[in-house]
Amino acid sequence: MIVVYGASGFTGRLVVAELNRRGVDVVPAGRDADRLRAVAPEGEIRAAGLDDPAALATAFRDCRVVINCVAPFVECGAAVVRAAIGAGCHYVDISGERRHIARTFEEFAAPAERAGVSVLPMVNDGGFLVDLVTAVAAARAEPVDDIVVAHRVSGPLAMSRGSARTLLANQADLVAVPAARHSALVFPDDREPTPVVAVGLPELATIPHHIRTGHLESVLPADMVAGLALTPELVESLPEAPAPGGRFTLLAEVSGAGGRVRGVVHGRNTYGTTAAVAVEAATRLAAGSAKPGVLAPAQAFDPTELLDSLAPHGVRWTVQPLV
Repeated sequence: MIVVYGASGFTGRLVVAELNRRGVDVVPAGRDADRLRAVAPEGEIRAAGLDDPAALATAFRDCRVVINCVAPFVECGAAVVRAAIGAGCHYVDISGERRHIARTFEEFAAPAERAGVSVLPMVNDGGFLVDLVTAVAAARAEPVDDIVVAHRVSGPLAMSRGSARTLLANQADLVAVPAARHSALVFPDDREPTPVVAVGLPELATIPHHIRTGHLESVLPADMVAGLALTPELVESLPEAPAPGGRFTLLAEVSGAGGRVRGVVHGRNTYGTTAAVAVEAATRLAAGSAKPGVLAPAQAFDPTELLDSLAPHGVRWTVQPLV
């Protein structure tokens, strides 16, 4: 059985729907019983607040995996991780928050190993996929000297109110990185380079756990960074459930003694992809496919096999040498 904590939120509902589509036994959980009942008019629900460790432990009883969808994770994540480990459950969350991810490795690695459970923060449409494709590219360029990773969205940048609140809570971490060595990148299918800006993307917290490199940086297109400037008033004006966004491209360029190698991931519908990725990871953990501890994506799963498994959800990927 898989428990989805935060099941009444926008992405939580998508995760529950994907689990139901796969025929997986799922229990919606969260802080508000009335909102949970709207997700599951019939059947079991489990209400527990973040400030009540005993209630959280009860909510996670008898389950194999907890999928945590409650953000911002810098504020809400640690309590759920701790309760899942205490209940002997594997843990997955959809965070894209670098500080939460780094803290999870630092604080919960030893407790997770002792409990014999796997903990995977950052199981989403962005950093999770970048971590995997970077691992494949790095294996072809070893030993690695330099890695640059990038995200780009083509078309409307659809953002839910919850995502915007999370971004606002993490804005300082997003910009707290050194200036980029790379001022421009040529994205797939482009002829001209795109100006980029260094930002603190979440995969900065996972890639060093499985790849040695002299330099690692993450960037976004400069125009995309400008569009991420938020105010509290703007955040609260956004819809809880946005329309599907445009296509996304994730890029990892790796340089080393083995040459320069580029990994690319294409996808569509960021929130739908996050739900599919979270469910894929959770069902694999439920089957006992990963070692215990806090893990980066490429430590938990075979990167090539996992990326291939997402093709039915519109995810395409390639790794090729750069001339």
